Amino acid sequence: MSNNIISSIDRLPVEILHYIFDNIDTETILYSIRSLSRFFRSVVQIYNRYILNLNFISKSNFYLYCRLIPPENVMSLTLPNGEQTLNQIDLFLSLFHLRQVTRLRSLTLFYINEDQLDFILKRINLKTLRSLSCHITNYDGKRKNRIKPTRLSIVTPSSLHKLEIDTSSIMTKMVWPVYSITEYLFPSNRIDINDLCKMLEYSPNFHILILSEIPRGSINKLTSIYFRQLKSLSLTNICVRIDEVEMFLLLIPSVVYLKLICGEKILNGK
Repeated sequence: MSNNIISSIDRLPVEILHYIFDNIDTETILYSIRSLSRFFRSVVQIYNRYILNLNFISKSNFYLYCRLIPPENVMSLTLPNGEQTLNQIDLFLSLFHLRQVTRLRSLTLFYINEDQLDFILKRINLKTLRSLSCHITNYDGKRKNRIKPTRLSIVTPSSLHKLEIDTSSIMTKMVWPVYSITEYLFPSNRIDINDLCKMLEYSPNFHILILSEIPRGSINKLTSIYFRQLKSLSLTNICVRIDEVEMFLLLIPSVVYLKLICGEKILNGK
């Protein structure tokens, strides 16, 4: 970048530069823009809408992010714990001060265990969240009550709009009603029909539902119950009889978008 261009950009208000940063990845902001001049270093330092995605990043970038990004300037955080990022969550938690993450809007946790989730939920200001996604691994039935309902109730009052959880053990411990949630994704495990009905009954603004399969339990006893607030339904791994699917659809007569994907078994009406 020429000195003339840099000089011209220097004249822009900081707010405009931050809007530009919103469309640039974190690595470019820290490696390229920050090093241009003392002015840009100061502009980068006060930028408070970082999207911090630690999935598939290099080890050098990982330490750079933890060192240069103030926790209070992180708006979106993605923490993975897969084969390529083994123990990365624990390392991040040892380097990053979660109690200072005060502007967080989106939190995504991949392959996290319950102890790690419990640790994070205790320290992050969950009242600011708009989106929460938890993909939990190493589930231990003996510890299923470790996450207390009162802790998850902090998530629910007035801010959360999108919720994605791949195990029903957490969803059943949430405190309802949750008036703010508009989208719920339950992509992996099969939810219980009674838990789903409870969620829909107390979530009047809930419009989008994505499930791996129709819920467990007796649906034919619930056909007098209708959840008209639901407008979009996706079932991504159907492995049951077609009449069971039809029975479930009777509960949601107002759906205008419907997506059905068959699993390994073939649907039939017998």
